[in-house]
Amino acid sequence: MALECNITKKLGNFTLDLDIRAGTGVTALMGVSGSGKSMALRCMSGVSKPDNGRITLDGVTLFDSDKKINLPPQKRKVGFLFQDYALFPNMTVLQNIMCGANRDDKKKKKSAAEDLADTFHITAHLGKYPHQLSGGEKQRAAIARILAGTPDILMLDEPFSALDSHLRWELENELAEVFQRFGKTVLYVSHNRDEVYRLCDNVVILNNGRSEVSGSKWELFKNPVTVQAARLTGCKNIAPCTARGAKITVPDWGAEFDADGTTAEFVGIRANYLTPACLADKDRIAAAFEFEIVREIEDTFTNILYVRKKGAALPAVIRWEMPKKTRAALRDMPQEIAFLRESLLFLRG
Repeated sequence: MALECNITKKLGNFTLDLDIRAGTGVTALMGVSGSGKSMALRCMSGVSKPDNGRITLDGVTLFDSDKKINLPPQKRKVGFLFQDYALFPNMTVLQNIMCGANRDDKKKKKSAAEDLADTFHITAHLGKYPHQLSGGEKQRAAIARILAGTPDILMLDEPFSALDSHLRWELENELAEVFQRFGKTVLYVSHNRDEVYRLCDNVVILNNGRSEVSGSKWELFKNPVTVQAARLTGCKNIAPCTARGAKITVPDWGAEFDADGTTAEFVGIRANYLTPACLADKDRIAAAFEFEIVREIEDTFTNILYVRKKGAALPAVIRWEMPKKTRAALRDMPQEIAFLRESLLFLRG
């Protein structure tokens, strides 16, 4: 299966402008709140209509503004999991799952629904109504319902947003198994970078309605390309830079690096990639300087240090995250921080 979506839609203060390609596997749509992630799914599923463009799924045209094609949702064979799960409140779990099936024979519908309920461990709840279910049970029922319709593509809109952390982890493992069994195209909306890294194969970054950058998760986390992509993939340290000859200066940090031919507007480094200079291979160090601690926070398994160049009145502090053992050893080391060449991210705005 392969999805191709090239559409525009005017939305209040910005225009949704998507150019998305998704093949077999799980593709994440990442962006901050209001960036157009949910509307992107609504347009692709047929719930909302784009203004212009074209959407195809495995060669079948779902929407084409030029040819006046706009298939209704029920003809697009899309399994859409909404944030609130959208179970019918006046139907039992069994009825909800059967409602999703595209079979005509009632006995076969019921048998298929019972099989799915067994798969998702909700057989004991088939006679209950949605208001009698926990958040996790609602999600399992909703997933069973969309799979009952044997969809060609799955679309999930922040499926864990209403769940506590323990339940999220349990259901995330179940969802990973669902994706593997499904074996077709999955679109997964989230702004949780760890969740995306664990569940998805590819990532599309949305910024103010536009599909800004895309690629495999490994490529994108290694080289996010843009400031927005770097932030969404967890980079805490990003600052503007200026190229001066063979050097790039970062005034906010009081640092200078080799330009290496880059035309970047910003430089970034992940908080856990910084290292004590005395522990680093000197050939790998792009810059190093003495630092002073502005603030320190003890987290569960790490210490978070906010540091800046010693004696410098700079507009930004650098976030440095390290295991507690490293922090304990750092107290007896020379107070010098190092930026490794391979850890620097050169970014455009």
